[in-house]
Amino acid sequence: MARWQGRVLLVEDDPAALTSLRRILEGAGYHVTAVTDGETACRHLEMEDHGGYDVVLTDLRMAEVDGLAVLRTARRLSNPPEVVVLTGYGTLGTAIEAFRAGVYDYLLKPCKPEDLLNAIGGALHRRYDHALQLATLREQARHAVHDLDEQSIVEQVRYLRVGDLLIDRFNRRVIFRNRVIQVTPTEYELLHCLAEARGRTLSFREIVQRAYIHAHVATDEDAHQLLKTHIHNLRHKIDPAYIVNVRGVGYRLIDPRFFRSGL
Repeated sequence: MARWQGRVLLVEDDPAALTSLRRILEGAGYHVTAVTDGETACRHLEMEDHGGYDVVLTDLRMAEVDGLAVLRTARRLSNPPEVVVLTGYGTLGTAIEAFRAGVYDYLLKPCKPEDLLNAIGGALHRRYDHALQLATLREQARHAVHDLDEQSIVEQVRYLRVGDLLIDRFNRRVIFRNRVIQVTPTEYELLHCLAEARGRTLSFREIVQRAYIHAHVATDEDAHQLLKTHIHNLRHKIDPAYIVNVRGVGYRLIDPRFFRSGL
């Protein structure tokens, strides 16, 4: 018995040969669908285009639609079966053409039953090997996409990044060039609100209110005075080019690699 109960499409226009081949294949445990011409074979293949047949065993010389046409139809399916050609009219030219079209094996009549079954068994092994590889790749891709999506979502929620500056919202930490920077709670809130603005200039009053330094300030100048010491300290803890003073307006946090200094 065959190790797997593979499905074989048998294409043979000689009734006696068809009967003999079918008996050999079914005796080895294969499920056989037998047809007597290439046109019918192509219709069967197109109707079963999602893995219906595992192996096609086809004669080469047939009226109207020959074995090469059956081979090409089979190999262009979305889930193509392996194809074994069995012919009594083999030539170097047709053999080359068949292998170029993707045939698994090319056998000449008369063919010993053991040689035929070895070819069919080998084709079936390759079919299942390819299916297993494809399933493995799909599973790996699915996990990779899932892990990537999950990791990406977590990172987007957890971190704010501006150049080499990373703000860890889960642990309320500031990391600059892969080193944890010691900041006060007020300094953390300042960097956090500036990073959330993503390069946009925030007014002095807006920063004071967002960073919870003071709920109400009368003027922008008052807010500016409240911020000066904190900004001065932060500029010494990270690269001072990251925090830009927009004169008379407010501050913004930038990646200095993408901006000219002095803005």
